[in-house]
Amino acid sequence: MINISAVCGMGLGSGLLVKMGIERVLERNGYGRKDFRVEVADISTARSMNADIFVTTAEFAKSLREVNAEVITVKNLFNEKEIEEALMDIFKRIYETKNK
Repeated sequence: MINISAVCGMGLGSGLLVKMGIERVLERNGYGRKDFRVEVADISTARSMNADIFVTTAEFAKSLREVNAEVITVKNLFNEKEIEEALMDIFKRIYETKNK
């Protein structure tokens, strides 16, 4: 299972919308809920999470430099096309590595 964290400023409403967008993108690409888990976090909580992938803005990505995970930045966290373009290659690579 791939752990993904949707990181926003407060980890509340906007983070939940991003989470749902990530889930829709992954499901459209043929992955089921058994393949991934998406959690929402604010920036301070995110640093202590054990995620494989963080999805956030460039502004918040600066605070995630020290994490041992892929950090994907998007300009518009609500644009599913942009999320898909940034996420899918990295997700597929991690998925294949974990499922060998």
